Amino acid sequence: MKNYKLIISYDGTDFHGFQIQKEKKTVQGEFQKALEIFTEKYELNYSGRTDAGVHAKGQVINIKTELVINDKTINSLNKILGSKISINSFKTINDSFHARFDAFERTYKYFVSDINQQYPYLGSQSYIYPKKLDIKKLNYLSQLFVGEHNFSAFSKKDVNKNPNRKIYKSNWIKKRDFFEYTITGNSFLRNMVRNIVGVQIAYCENKVSSDEVSKNLINPKNARLNYLAPPNGLVLWNVKY
Repeated sequence: MKNYKLIISYDGTDFHGFQIQKEKKTVQGEFQKALEIFTEKYELNYSGRTDAGVHAKGQVINIKTELVINDKTINSLNKILGSKISINSFKTINDSFHARFDAFERTYKYFVSDINQQYPYLGSQSYIYPKKLDIKKLNYLSQLFVGEHNFSAFSKKDVNKNPNRKIYKSNWIKKRDFFEYTITGNSFLRNMVRNIVGVQIAYCENKVSSDEVSKNLINPKNARLNYLAPPNGLVLWNVKY
């Protein structure tokens, strides 16, 4: 039995997230259906879940199987998977490799256009925001998230998970057609990136203050700062090992 590392990309628009769910179309579910045409004996792990509607450029999975995975197998799998999921690379890796537990850094990007420039054709890959954004305000607030913090106020509550996370990078840049936000951390809680983006946009609207954000990173209140950016602007960009 060999262990294979695969990097896959997908358009999450029509999926109920990555993780397999009963009677719902998911990326993992569709992938396993394709894989099970070739073998039903395998172990599959992945670097992390993505929510319904969220995309991935570099989701990482590992598969332990007796099936020989080569260029021919990958080409066949890609044809079965169709246009919304693509395996972009694969390699044999050591038996101990685990896509989730061995990852030490994950990067997400979020794309948003504001009222100054709106492109409906980008709607499935970005958030078309109906007001004006301020890049200086966004970048000022983005720096508050860098470092190790308790992100209970910026994620969906999970009593079984440690809410502390380390953020290494958090910044915005303005490109020709959109604003691009990049956040890199050791790992992320459920809804965390979308919540952080939503809070930054709320800050631009004067709905939340920088002081309130800072206090909730140090000593979170019971109530979540519930500003959640839509899923369509979010992309799991890269995972490092």
